Amino acid sequence: MGGIWQRIKDFFGSWSVLSTLMLINIAVYLLQMAVFLTLRVTYVLNGNLIDFNGWILKTLACPADFGALLQHPWTLVTSLFLHSGFWHLFFNMFMLYVVGKLFRQFLTARQLLFTYLAGGLVGNMVYMLAYQLFPRLSVLVPWATCMGASGAVMAVMFAVTLYRPNHPIQLFLFGQTTMKWIAVVFIVIDLFGMAGGSNVGGHFAHLGGAAFGALMALVFRFPMDAHFRKPKKKKAKFYTSPQGRPLSDEEFNAKKHQDEQKVDVILDKISKNGYDALTKEEKDFLYFYKR
Repeated sequence: MGGIWQRIKDFFGSWSVLSTLMLINIAVYLLQMAVFLTLRVTYVLNGNLIDFNGWILKTLACPADFGALLQHPWTLVTSLFLHSGFWHLFFNMFMLYVVGKLFRQFLTARQLLFTYLAGGLVGNMVYMLAYQLFPRLSVLVPWATCMGASGAVMAVMFAVTLYRPNHPIQLFLFGQTTMKWIAVVFIVIDLFGMAGGSNVGGHFAHLGGAAFGALMALVFRFPMDAHFRKPKKKKAKFYTSPQGRPLSDEEFNAKKHQDEQKVDVILDKISKNGYDALTKEEKDFLYFYKR
């Protein structure tokens, strides 16, 4: 048990992008609960009832009404860190931890932060558009609001899924599968959810985040500036001798094999400890090798 708590302490104590995002979500929820309980005690003592939940929905949650959004534009961001209850928070944070750790095995912390925030924003915008376009939802526009990290988490999940679709995942009770099949299950759940239920708009937000994450996977895999970037002179060190003369075929093949072995060692290190565990020399080598 002590080992688990130590791992939790080490994870949040690292102040990585992933742990910081989770801490913000948890801290916001605890603050919500603290204020709510304080107001309940105040009501019991002096009878003053303040609708705190109503204030949150109006001021911090993302509205379906574009007019209300213009009055509170910050809600596009604040809603990504609000949750309606403990299990809502728990499930989102559990999924963010799982897919966030996978994301960091292959991509950078900056890419994770951008995918989370931008994916959540896109999810909110899709949510709002759905309420404008579908008559069944449009009648609810004046009251409907969206909160939660689900759209942002879906963006992270689909970014890493399309980046490494065949990456193996071990599921409790179900055995081993790959990322792509987990993503398919989530898509099916959301498509069925759009057909009915009380969270139709939320499922639109999930799919919006997922679509953005899929797009980011393509951007990460095929950077747009790769076609315009000029080769760096430093890259020549992999193809010439220390004296600057061209390598013979034998020397080139031997050097190539040596570089591939070094890359394998670095990738194993990333898989076990994450990208941040690499030395500057290893990061530089991987950067130039990939290009």
